[in-house]
Amino acid sequence: MTRWARDLGFHRVGRALVRGGLLTLLGGSLTFGQAPGVGVVLDGGPRLGGGSRVRVELKARGLFRPGLPPMTGGQAAKMPKPLALEVETRLVFSERPVLVARDGRVVNARDVKESALKPGEGGRSIRVVRHVVQAASAINGEVRPMAAAIRPAVSLLVADRPEPGGPVWVASPGGPLTRSELELVEGLGDPLALADLLPGKAVSRGDRYRPSQGGAMAISGYDAVTVNTLEGIVESLDERTCRLKVSGRVEGRVLGGSGTMTCDGFLTYDRERGWLDRLEINRMEVRQPGPIEAGLEVKSTLTVSRQAENPPATLSDERLAGISLDITAARLLLRQAGPGGLCSILHDRRWHVFWEDSKVVVLKRLDAGRVAAQLNLSQAQAAGKGRRLDPVQFRDDIRKVLKDRFVRLLGEGDVGGDPAGGRRYKVGVEGREGELPVVWYYYLASSPGGDQVFAAFTLAAAGAAEFGEQDEAIMTSLRWDSPDHGEKVGAGGSAGPRR
Repeated sequence: MTRWARDLGFHRVGRALVRGGLLTLLGGSLTFGQAPGVGVVLDGGPRLGGGSRVRVELKARGLFRPGLPPMTGGQAAKMPKPLALEVETRLVFSERPVLVARDGRVVNARDVKESALKPGEGGRSIRVVRHVVQAASAINGEVRPMAAAIRPAVSLLVADRPEPGGPVWVASPGGPLTRSELELVEGLGDPLALADLLPGKAVSRGDRYRPSQGGAMAISGYDAVTVNTLEGIVESLDERTCRLKVSGRVEGRVLGGSGTMTCDGFLTYDRERGWLDRLEINRMEVRQPGPIEAGLEVKSTLTVSRQAENPPATLSDERLAGISLDITAARLLLRQAGPGGLCSILHDRRWHVFWEDSKVVVLKRLDAGRVAAQLNLSQAQAAGKGRRLDPVQFRDDIRKVLKDRFVRLLGEGDVGGDPAGGRRYKVGVEGREGELPVVWYYYLASSPGGDQVFAAFTLAAAGAAEFGEQDEAIMTSLRWDSPDHGEKVGAGGSAGPRR
C-alpha cells in the first residue's frame, strides 16, 4: 500500500493509503476574557491539564494505480490497470499530557512541590501518553478486501514533537510496532501537529491568515511541503467558540513521490478549554508514482474531534509508574514479519515495505527522497531439522546466479548469535548492474528446526561506507517464530502485495 495507505491507515494493497497534545492540542493557548471579536490570540502551545478523547477518521474513494510486482522484467510487461478503491480508517484514543523527569519517568504531582512541576526545570519535559481505544482500517472496491488493526500489547503509546513544525513521533513502551500499526497511529491529523493550523497571533472576526507549513503537513500527510497556499479565515467568534475556515492547495513529496492536494474545510476552537475540538477537511489529491509507492487519484474527508474526559485508569500515575516514556532509538524500530511468518526482523523507520506476500518481502530504504538500499527476504528450501546448507555451496550458488555481474568476493562468515539457536551466514560480493558498481550482502539464515530464509541486500557501491553495517544489525535481530512470541508479528495486518 502506498503512504496513502499509511495516510488512510490500511496496509497497502499493493499499499496505499493512514497516518494519523497535550491537553495536547489540537489547539493551544489563548488570551481569554476578551470581548468577542477583539484581538483573540489563538496559538499552539502544549500544556499540562486534563484528559481528552480524540477521534480521527478518514474516508476516501478514488483510483489506485499499482505498479509492477518485483522481479517483473522485460519491455513487454504490461502495467496493471487502475483499481477503484474505497477506504475507511478510524483512530480513537484517550490522551493525557504528563510531566516526566530526566529519566523519562512520570513526575507525580503529589510527590513534589507545585513550584517544581514546571517543564524545563531539572530536565523535566512534557510527554503525551495515549491509550488506543480503536485503531482500524478497511479497504474495499476492485482491490482485494483488506483490514488492519493494532495489537492490545502495544495500545499504550507515547507521542512527542521534538521540533516545532516538525513531525510527530509515536512509539509504544509495549514493544516495536509493525509498519501497518505505525500507519494507523502516527501521522495524518495528529493533535500535536494540528495546532499549526491556528493563527498564532491576535485575530478578530473576518481576519485572514496563513497556516504554517506544519499545518499543511498535518492535513496532507506529506513529508515535505514545497507549495502552501492554504488560507484561514476567522468566520465567527463569540464568548465560547471560534470557527475558522481553511482552504487552498498543498504541493509536496511523500516517500519520494510528488503530490498535489486541494483542501477545503473548517475547524472550531473551544475558547473555554483552549483546544481545537473539531476539524473537517475535504481533500482531493493526485499523487505521482514514487520509488516506494504507486500513483493515485483520491477524494477524501478528514475529520478530527476532541472531547474532555477524565483520564482512564490505563493513563493514571499509578499505572504509568515505573514505565519510561522516552522515545528511544530502540522504541522507534519497527518489526517486520518474514515470508510465510517463519521469522521476524527489526529495522529503523527509513525502511519501507515495497512488496509483501507469502513468499517474499521487499523493503526499500529511503534517504533524502531516494532509494539507498533494498532488502529481499524470501523463503529458502528447508534443510531438515539440525541441518543447513553448506557455505561453499551457498557461495557457489550466488556466483552462478550473478554470472557476469560478479566482480569479486568481499568476504564471508557467520554473523551474530541467535538466543534460540540457528545460524546466519553472510557472503559479501562486489559486482555491476550495467555500468553501476553494486554491492550485495547475501545471507542464509537457518533455524534449529531446519527452516531457512534467504536475504539479499542491494546497494550502490558508492554508498557502502555510509550504509555501514545496517545489514548485520537487521539480520542479528532475526528471530524465528515460536509459541514464545505470542501473537504473530503480522497480527492485525494482512498478507498480500503492498503496491
